[in-house]
Amino acid sequence: MNEKTTHYLLDAAKYILLFMIILLVLSMFFGGIHLTYFWGEKLLSPDPLYFALDINEMFEIYGKILIIVVGYELIKSIKIILFSNKIPFRNVLQIAIIAISNKLITLDLHKTDVNALLGLAAITVSIGVAYFFFNKKESE
Repeated sequence: MNEKTTHYLLDAAKYILLFMIILLVLSMFFGGIHLTYFWGEKLLSPDPLYFALDINEMFEIYGKILIIVVGYELIKSIKIILFSNKIPFRNVLQIAIIAISNKLITLDLHKTDVNALLGLAAITVSIGVAYFFFNKKESE
């Protein structure tokens, strides 16, 4: 490909990434509204324990909050890719750590298969090892 075509393709890719940032921001905004509605609905329910949340409701709320945090971290990573033309491996690993932590925190152990648990353990260890080596490389 010639240089002009490559330039146009990179510009198109940047506009696509900007559009994705807009979609992520909108998702976070509407997710925050949904989270507020969900929290208010659970808190103001006609249960005998007014203003009390049970543990399952708290897990749902924490899971939704962590998903919004993952969206925020994705926006930061896409912004780095757009403005520095490099892939932020450390940020991507941090997003993976947050996402896998979200899954582990909200996991129902009674309904989870042993193979799924082993897979999550393998993913957690591999992300941790990768993060360790990237931090070790940066400190040298």
